[in-house]
Amino acid sequence: MSELDLNQVAVPFEWPEIFGRSAPVDVEIGSGKGRFLLELAAMRPDRDILAVERAGKYHRLCCERAAKRGIGNVRLLRTSAEDLLFRLLRPESVENFYILFPDPWPKKRHHKRRLIKADVVAALHRALVPGGRLLIKTDHPGYSEVISEVLGRADGFDPLDPAAAFDGLPLTGFEHKYRIEGRPIHPYALAKSG
Repeated sequence: MSELDLNQVAVPFEWPEIFGRSAPVDVEIGSGKGRFLLELAAMRPDRDILAVERAGKYHRLCCERAAKRGIGNVRLLRTSAEDLLFRLLRPESVENFYILFPDPWPKKRHHKRRLIKADVVAALHRALVPGGRLLIKTDHPGYSEVISEVLGRADGFDPLDPAAAFDGLPLTGFEHKYRIEGRPIHPYALAKSG
């Protein structure tokens, strides 16, 4: 079963307990309907992937799709990104974080709900192995400016060429749609120094 029950595993996470093997672990925060996740997992059976989704409807859909495809290197967890980052992950335990088209919360009164903030980026940094990567994409120009500013102030990261970092990775459902529409995509790629 690919759905993870927090009542059945140790916290903070021990990857061999969760996946039943020792392998590099990637994390997708906000898996949506699972297009990127399931394609990535199929492409990279040598890696384990934890996908976190807060919305129950999308979490259930991902669970159903993963079960239907019989993909063994995926675990799905319904929780918030903050719970994952501030409680569930051990330091230096994640190879790659994927945050693809996070909710931009465009209304000013909702900006505080945006995921990409200094404390979250610091928690992402703490969870990454040395050399581990943080890959982010957004289509929202205003949020893109905020992301650029927050990442530009973050300590302990080296910038990567986004085109090279995303090369060969699957598209999300959003990105597929946005490319057809000709909507600009803003990619960001960083590696943990050291």
